[in-house]
Amino acid sequence: MARKVKRGEYTIVEPSYSASYTLDQGYPLRPRHPLTSPIEIRDILAALAALTFAFYLIISRNSDSGPVYNLGFAALAVFAGFLLHELSHKFVARRYGCWAEFRADYRMLGFAVITSFFGVMFAAPGAVMIAGNVDRERNGKISLAGPGSNLLTATACLSILFLTGVSSGASFDALSGLLMFSLFLGGFNMIPIMPFDGSKIWRWNKVVYILTLLAAGLLVAGALSVVAYTF
Repeated sequence: MARKVKRGEYTIVEPSYSASYTLDQGYPLRPRHPLTSPIEIRDILAALAALTFAFYLIISRNSDSGPVYNLGFAALAVFAGFLLHELSHKFVARRYGCWAEFRADYRMLGFAVITSFFGVMFAAPGAVMIAGNVDRERNGKISLAGPGSNLLTATACLSILFLTGVSSGASFDALSGLLMFSLFLGGFNMIPIMPFDGSKIWRWNKVVYILTLLAAGLLVAGALSVVAYTF
């Protein structure tokens, strides 16, 4: 069950999973809210540190590269994957006049670090909390922003690989790794079951949901062609 915490004029709904979610749709729009808060900054930094360390441990088990490269790639993947995903939810919600801030789930962050020692990582680092006047359409668009950011990151990586013709070396490893990670993260969040973003996109507009999956499929095909070409 979600835990409700009264804070000022809003009822902040804190779900126990990693997805943007909102109830309490009866509040009038408040176009101006502080961009962030010390609590959000603390939670974002904690999530970035924990996920980067956990992802570094995963990469190091399966990589011949040095620790500096592995740590750099882990940080890049977490910033371009997790952070952009969550901030996309946040800023689209703010465009609708909502209060929106990230809150970390410290128990799940600890679990992610523990499982990474065994070569797997189950990451549910937290969620963007939203309070405001959000109907089905706006909730769908807010939800789409997250996986949409991952697909845009994948598109950028794939475009660079095609345009530059890079097929080996550290640059190729970083771009192809970030490409596959972004596609996985975006695709995973498109599962049409609560609490994933895909469930709210499907509920809002099934055509948009299908078109997003088709775009993801084209990117996967492009990624596979790049991998096949290098071998």
